[in-house]
Amino acid sequence: MTGLAMPGHRLGILVAIPGSALLAGRPIAAAPTIPLPEPGAELELLPTLAILGIFVAVVAVELIHPRRPRSDAVLRRWVGNLSLCLASNGILMLPALTALAAALFSEFTQAGLLDSLDLPGGIRVVIAIVGLDALAYVQHRLLHRIDVLWRLHAVHHSDPEIDVTTTFRHHPVEALFNSAMVGVVVLLVGFSPAEIVAYTWVAFVVELVAHANLALPCRFSAILGRLIVTPEFHHVHHSRENAEANANFGQAFSIWDTLFGTARVRSRDDRRPLEFGLDEFREPKFSLPHYLLAQPLLLRITGSALATPSRP
Repeated sequence: MTGLAMPGHRLGILVAIPGSALLAGRPIAAAPTIPLPEPGAELELLPTLAILGIFVAVVAVELIHPRRPRSDAVLRRWVGNLSLCLASNGILMLPALTALAAALFSEFTQAGLLDSLDLPGGIRVVIAIVGLDALAYVQHRLLHRIDVLWRLHAVHHSDPEIDVTTTFRHHPVEALFNSAMVGVVVLLVGFSPAEIVAYTWVAFVVELVAHANLALPCRFSAILGRLIVTPEFHHVHHSRENAEANANFGQAFSIWDTLFGTARVRSRDDRRPLEFGLDEFREPKFSLPHYLLAQPLLLRITGSALATPSRP
């Protein structure tokens, strides 16, 4: 998976988590309020149904109240974006479960930092949600900074339009870097499977909405955007302009960008259209699945995202 950085590679965790207590061989005491039905229970399909339900709900809102008009290429884009989602969660299921596997191992060893502090379950969940989102922010900045990582992450930024399916537009190999980074942190800190899934659900819902082609009420978006990543905030990150594309790295919470000076919000007086994608992949064929997989090799520029040419 892209660690906990990209929900397109987290679906394995969302679906697999109901059996985590059994796999760990012990009850998950860190977050007792999170319902985790055992394998064979009638509610075992609940996570899958919830994922589909949230996705359909966001799509419906996009259709009813879109932020921008949809182009004729929407079907081609959807096929390509969702194909990457299937590739990432099917072919690379093992990396997708790295965080969960690390958490299960931590449950056995009890050697993580949190295990030594003996904190209440609720406090641990808060620490996990905040800590894992901070890690996602760091991961995202590295994806833009390091050449080989940017080549992989550029697939996400090459989408010429932004909607809910862009959430899943990530190259499967990007999962390897994020999986390793998240796995190490989970082992060191000692997050439990329940804490992993708590953050996963928070980030999953926020990212679907943040990528969605929908317009939130201005006042509501401004208030919410002080803490949570909103569509208005995140769409700037997908801009074709370098200064904007290398800002707003937050995954679920916008506070990291505010704290580290990477937040960028367009003035309401700025009438320039917000254009998405990369100059190199404007042709319709680059939305097809095999071209998406080949994009890291087709990218001609060298250096990080900071050096990627874009329109002024």
